Amino acid sequence: MNGSESETLAWSRGRWWGAFLLVMFAQVGLIFCLSNRKPLSSREVDLTTTFHLVVDAPSGCAIAEWLTIEDPALFALPDVRAFSGLAWMIAPALSHQSVDWTEPPRWLSLPVNELGLVFTEFVRTNVIGPRVLADRLAPQTDRMAVPALPLTSRSRLRLEGELAGRELLAPLELPSIPSAEILTDTVVQVSVSRQGVPFAPVLLSSSGSVDADRQALEQVKTIRFRPLADGSGILPRGQITFSLGQIIFQWHTLEMRATNAPAAQLPP
Repeated sequence: MNGSESETLAWSRGRWWGAFLLVMFAQVGLIFCLSNRKPLSSREVDLTTTFHLVVDAPSGCAIAEWLTIEDPALFALPDVRAFSGLAWMIAPALSHQSVDWTEPPRWLSLPVNELGLVFTEFVRTNVIGPRVLADRLAPQTDRMAVPALPLTSRSRLRLEGELAGRELLAPLELPSIPSAEILTDTVVQVSVSRQGVPFAPVLLSSSGSVDADRQALEQVKTIRFRPLADGSGILPRGQITFSLGQIIFQWHTLEMRATNAPAAQLPP
């Protein structure tokens, strides 16, 4: 490219401005030529109320359908009469046609000549060896000698409470009670003065025999304890002290004799 051609292609600033103004005036002229110069008029608002009286609306028309609509939430909630009904509420039911296919029963055959072959093969291939006993012997249990229960041969007396430290003046011999059953202990609560005299006996626990409880109360009246004395051996007369405790009678029972003897046989 030579110098003369570059000068013809390059435009000057004035030439650019001229082309810009020419295009701008052309656009403004087209706007004025094509625009509508009529004055704008405002639309009047119709505020009058119009009533349409329909005696018998033809079925299928929009007015008849509007007259039957009484639900204000028709267009807010899904409804069969709105677009949701046609879209997804009135969907055709899916039908599946199954092909009925039957086959006659085919019973499994039972080979009678092969019964027991599996067990026979198991016994033939699995050899069971002799039973081996353990090398160690079973531990031997230690024998424990249980002493015989001491059986009382006579009735006994036991003191408890504050009377446990008091001493009897004479030992008390208690009789054995004839009974077919084993009797429990008779517990008698009694108060003993400093002179050793018991008084106010109270039966706390019965032995199960009225005779044994009666004898226990009678024996309490005959019991005498050693009097309590001070250091000089003289009892103070103005001081009265009682000892409260329990006397427990452990009864020894005897076998009752037969009261009804068999009738004697008369001689023929």
